[in-house]
Amino acid sequence: MRLVIIGGGNMGGAILLALVKTEAVSPENILLIEPDQEKRENLTKTTNCVSQAEIDETIRGYDLLLIAVKPQAATPAMELLAQWILPHQLVISVMAGISLETMQSALVQTKLVRVMPNIPTLIAKGMSIFFASSDVEKEEREWVKTLFSACGKCLEAKDEDAIDAATAISGSGPGYLFYFAEQMTASAKSLGFSETDAQLLVQNTIRGATLLWESQQISPETLRQQVSSPGGTTQAALNHFEEKKVGESIKDGIQLAYQRAKELSS
Repeated sequence: MRLVIIGGGNMGGAILLALVKTEAVSPENILLIEPDQEKRENLTKTTNCVSQAEIDETIRGYDLLLIAVKPQAATPAMELLAQWILPHQLVISVMAGISLETMQSALVQTKLVRVMPNIPTLIAKGMSIFFASSDVEKEEREWVKTLFSACGKCLEAKDEDAIDAATAISGSGPGYLFYFAEQMTASAKSLGFSETDAQLLVQNTIRGATLLWESQQISPETLRQQVSSPGGTTQAALNHFEEKKVGESIKDGIQLAYQRAKELSS
């Protein structure tokens, strides 16, 4: 498997680092294309991959072309790519809001995969979901699974709409958790803890709760009930959240995120 990564920003760089670290793809089989000299040189030095500044005919020697540029840079990147791409090459996009229809129109290419990773990919703990066009063969789907399993967990979707749904759940989800962690940290500080101690309390609470959930293999509802003694401290807070309809507000917010993802993909 020979791979081109177009874009060495946060996500492209994270994917490159994860692939090399896990040995999913050897550095000599990866070509990084990144116009920013500093980013390009840093990633090349760290990973020992091949790199260059611009898209050109060199890409024709590779099997997979992964586009990891920002959505606003999608059109010029795909216009350049369309000049050199070959029909047998598989194009994978991690660009948020860029539909397969838009990619097919710009690239005149039918072997396409759309992926929604999330920010924990930066530490190889990401959650990615992908949808492949009908022309993508089984072996090529396995390539995609290999690439993104190196970055964390990977799931294949049954339809493209699931990519927009996942954008609202796993894609944006870290932002929701960071928001809740922000409020918990602020509360800890207001109760007398230092910034350092408040962050330690909240980080380890979230980490421990997540690991417990994974190890128990039961629903979060069941776990919540187990830690909520009637008349106790946890239940006092949960009663307030219910009174303020926090749960409904969260679901409404996620629905708005989904609707926005659909708008961006149209």
